[in-house]
Amino acid sequence: MVQQHLRCIIGVIVVVGAREAVKVEPRVALLAGASGLTGSALLRLLLGDTPFARVIALSRRPLPLEHARLANRILRMEEVEPALKGTRCSDAFCALGAAGGPRADAAQLTRVDLEFVLAFARAARASGASRFVVVSAAGADRGAADAFLRTKGEMEVALRPLGFSAIDILQPGVVVGTRAADGTGELLRQGLLTLAAPLLRRAKTPRSPIAAQDLAAAMLGVAVAARPGVRVYTGESLTRAGQALRPAP
Repeated sequence: MVQQHLRCIIGVIVVVGAREAVKVEPRVALLAGASGLTGSALLRLLLGDTPFARVIALSRRPLPLEHARLANRILRMEEVEPALKGTRCSDAFCALGAAGGPRADAAQLTRVDLEFVLAFARAARASGASRFVVVSAAGADRGAADAFLRTKGEMEVALRPLGFSAIDILQPGVVVGTRAADGTGELLRQGLLTLAAPLLRRAKTPRSPIAAQDLAAAMLGVAVAARPGVRVYTGESLTRAGQALRPAP
């Protein structure tokens, strides 16, 4: 009888221990570039019906959005590493980019698209992120003559040794969309791109236009899919990620 009781007690301990062992920590998203075109679209998606229990969005100024699962951290990207000490997250999303994108000067591209992205990546890794999802560009190559593509290529290479178990690199062509803060010239440019987008998409080239909302959906989708290793999404693979992996509204 005593042995029977002991076996029961041991069985309960084993079951409880097994339950504790498989306990999954809630996923926490850390987002840089939350006030930008793609980043703001991604933030709205992350706050929808997703696996993320909490979203930490970084911005230089307060975001015009409040949500029970949102923590808005106001900081300068120059200070991102010390500012995020003590922060914990599971997935990091980077939608940082110099104003003007391909039209920005080389110094600004180096500062934002390379140095800020890498500083954010290091801070995210130190905060526990195992996955890093980042926006690069179609044609990114550290040997490219074009400063924009060269900087994006350098960024992609520099991310790999930082210790993430998964890196998802999204390489869109032209990102189409507008913001209230855009000037008349940018609104006109984006309007023309939107009109031309159906024709350009039919060509199915890696540099075909993609809507900011679809790029944001692809960022979320690849994170939810949770595939290991370094993966690059461009052209059709990026389009499929934005469609097939997009969560239900």
